Formats: sequence, C-alpha cells, structure tokens
Amino acid sequence: MKASDLMKKLEADPEYHEMRKRKDRELKERKTLLAADERGLIEDLVEAGYKVESVWDFVNNHNRYEFLRKFEGGYESAFSILVKHLDIEHHPRIREGIIRALTEKDANETASEALLAAFYHEKDSNLKWVLANALRTVLTRSQKAKHPEYKEIYDAKGQP
Repeated sequence: MKASDLMKKLEADPEYHEMRKRKDRELKERKTLLAADERGLIEDLVEAGYKVESVWDFVNNHNRYEFLRKFEGGYESAFSILVKHLDIEHHPRIREGIIRALTEKDANETASEALLAAFYHEKDSNLKWVLANALRTVLTRSQKAKHPEYKEIYDAKGQP
C-alpha cells in the first residue's frame, strides 16, 4: 500500500480522527502541565539574563539540527540556578532536563555535590541512569574513584 493510499484511508476513518483529536488534546495538556511546572525555573533563568523558554534549550544548544537550537553559547552562571532547582520537586521530564543541562564538565565545581546527592536519593530508575550519565561527565577522575556506584548504574542500564 502506498503512503498516499493509507492517508486517504485514514482521512475517511472516523476512529482515526477521534484518536488524533484525543492525542492532540493529551499533548496540549502535557505541554501546559510541563510549562506550569517549569515556570519558576524559567523565571529564575530569565532574571539571570538567559533568554530560554525551557531548560531543554540548554540541553539542545549543541544539537546538530539547527531548528532545535533555541539557545547557543555557554551558560556556566546558570549552573547554580539549575542546582537550586535540582532540590525542588519537578515533573520527571523537567527534572531530566535540569540534570542533562548540568551534564557539562564545567559544572563540576558548582554541581558535583548536588548531582551526587541526587544520585544517591533518586528512586526513579530512568532518572538514576540520567544522573549516572551526568556524573560520568561532571566528576573528576578522583571523584569517580570515590563513587564507583554511578558506573554500575550507567553500565547496567545502558541508555534509557
């Protein structure tokens, strides 16, 4: 079946239209929920001079796809804000963005202790792996030797 034939079939299918409406509604609700959860973090970042709409703008600043890059450049002075929000309860998706934004070698001095504490307290297995990945990048060689647990989680789980 050609793609065009499939599209014609789907366009005529009321169940498909209902499913698309439901999915679109769920996506809009999720986007609203995440924006509300992230609002305080974004306000702190904007107050510090960063023009970002989401913590994920930092994560995607080196993305090879230009359309995903809404922020470019360094953001070392934002590390302390991100660390502060690491200790604030956030939706798992926002928390993941905070952790990934801190996954920078330059974040060691500001974020290593907070990332280690978060790693040892994290219950969610996916976020624990994201923290292990961050520690793999952020920690110095001597810090890694003192905290081998991160490597066990990183190696055992693989990328989520």
